[in-house]
Amino acid sequence: MSRSKSLLRNLRALFTDDFLDRWESQDASLDDRARQLGERMDGLEPRLEGRADAYESAVDVRIEERFAAIEQRLDGYQSAIDARIDERFAALEARSDARADAFETTVTRRANEFEAVINARVDSFESSVTGRWDEFESATNQRATDFEHGMTTRANEYEKALDARLENRFAAAEEGLDKRLSDAETKLDKELTGALKKVDQRFEERARATDGRLDDRLARIERHIDTRFKTLEERTDQRLETHERAVDGKLHQRSQDIVDRTDLMLQIFEQRLDKLRRDLGGLRSTASSGSVRAQTAGSLQEQSGGEPDSVGNGSGTITAAGPAGQLISFRKLAESGAQALRKVASGPQPLYEQIIAWKKVAHEGLTEFAPNEKETVDYILSFLNDPKEVEYVRQHLRRFVSTLGRIPPAQGPADRLLELGSLAHLAPAIRKYCGYGEVQCADFWEADDKVVQETLHQKGGNDSYTFELRNFNVETDAFPYPDGHFRTVICCELIEHLRRDPMHMLWECNRVLVQDGYLLLTTPNIASARAIEGLLVGCTPYLLSQYNLSEVADQHNREYAPYEVGLALAAAGFSVIELDTEDVWLRSNPAVMELLRQIQISTDLRGDNIFALARKTSAPIERYPKELYID
Repeated sequence: MSRSKSLLRNLRALFTDDFLDRWESQDASLDDRARQLGERMDGLEPRLEGRADAYESAVDVRIEERFAAIEQRLDGYQSAIDARIDERFAALEARSDARADAFETTVTRRANEFEAVINARVDSFESSVTGRWDEFESATNQRATDFEHGMTTRANEYEKALDARLENRFAAAEEGLDKRLSDAETKLDKELTGALKKVDQRFEERARATDGRLDDRLARIERHIDTRFKTLEERTDQRLETHERAVDGKLHQRSQDIVDRTDLMLQIFEQRLDKLRRDLGGLRSTASSGSVRAQTAGSLQEQSGGEPDSVGNGSGTITAAGPAGQLISFRKLAESGAQALRKVASGPQPLYEQIIAWKKVAHEGLTEFAPNEKETVDYILSFLNDPKEVEYVRQHLRRFVSTLGRIPPAQGPADRLLELGSLAHLAPAIRKYCGYGEVQCADFWEADDKVVQETLHQKGGNDSYTFELRNFNVETDAFPYPDGHFRTVICCELIEHLRRDPMHMLWECNRVLVQDGYLLLTTPNIASARAIEGLLVGCTPYLLSQYNLSEVADQHNREYAPYEVGLALAAAGFSVIELDTEDVWLRSNPAVMELLRQIQISTDLRGDNIFALARKTSAPIERYPKELYID
């Protein structure tokens, strides 16, 4: 009981006003300490956030610098191999871009992951510090409550120790954080450097491998092309050799046939010559020998085309003129001699006089047209104003009408026609009567203009036609049109003006025509009855042989026989549909045609102009036919 009272007195003494004042003072001091610690923690938190932000900014800057360096190096590599990649393998650029994009994505992802890890660790550290501080504050309060009595000194010492420890811990935490951030940055730099080296190494390896594969592939392609060309050359040589052997065989056979037929005709000629001798002997007995011999010699000279070596030399013999062994000359001489004898006996008009008389009427009838042809003629003339052009067209009207009648009609309004060597006189009529939606014209003149637009207006009518006229040389230039551009090409009175290379023009016609397209070619006929008529009277067979000092293109440099036109068209890849002749300049002399029949020479294809219609059926076959070119 006494002890209880003593304890109660001690407790009352302990909890006196002074004690309570000291306790409140200490409590206030602890509150101040706690407030200071809170303020320091509040100051630490911005500092940590500031350092974290600064580190994050530094990391971003370094990542951007690394990315810029990576992009710069990639741009350098790409620029260095860009030409080789473009030439050798286009897919390598796409794969390189894909790899670069993947690498960039990987680096970005890893940087984001690293940033997330750093943020998580900072947040964890902050949470740990806050938790530990809360725990420490709770423990301190608890211990202060439990050891209120007599712990003022220890509380102060503990407070000092706590401040020191907190400062050390914060310093150590900051140092550890700086070290970890530095280590992380160093590690990231090493990883990025290693990754860049690996990327560079793999890129170079893949580039070398791709170059090697591309070189191998190009080498294989070159070998394959060489093999194909070699095979093509061998096949071409074989075909040429086969063709030459076949041609040589045919020539040999034909020459043998000619020799055999010549021998036979020599025998026939000897028999006919004996008959002529007998006829001459009988004739001398009934007429004066001098006049008969003169008339016979003159008739033979006119109709044989050559001078006999001797006619009626006193012994009643005739020797043939010209080289021996030519079948046509012997037959012609024999038949001419027989005809001459008949003319001497009956007294008809001589062939020379018939030719001269025919020249006066040979042009008659060519300018007379049927009603449907008259409409075409009037339509052509209605677009002409220049008197010189009217005169030229009137001279060529028969040819123009014949040409229009042979042009294949268009299959639709989209079909195009090209007229080579054009004077544009036929363009409106082709559009109207043949149905072509577009008619393009070409000519050659000395000027810089390569394309001109021309418009023809109809006199006394409403029609007009605008067309494109191109300036180029068909003998040397590539035609300024794409492949397969035209349905029909007409080449009228042009090929005879070419001086060096007519096959170039025909090959280009093949190129610009669609498959199964048409080519209509017209040209004077060197084998016509008119040409033979000129030879018989000692004139040139050419239609326009005079040299033109002002315009070389107007001169005929070579005129063609019908078979030569067909041969040239076949060599250019065309199949001839129709090859005929027609008198468009002068009518064929009936006396010359009768002479050809009498000497058993064909009278077919003797018109003075050739009209050849052909279809494109293949690519060009032969560039320089031997019948038209020499080496």
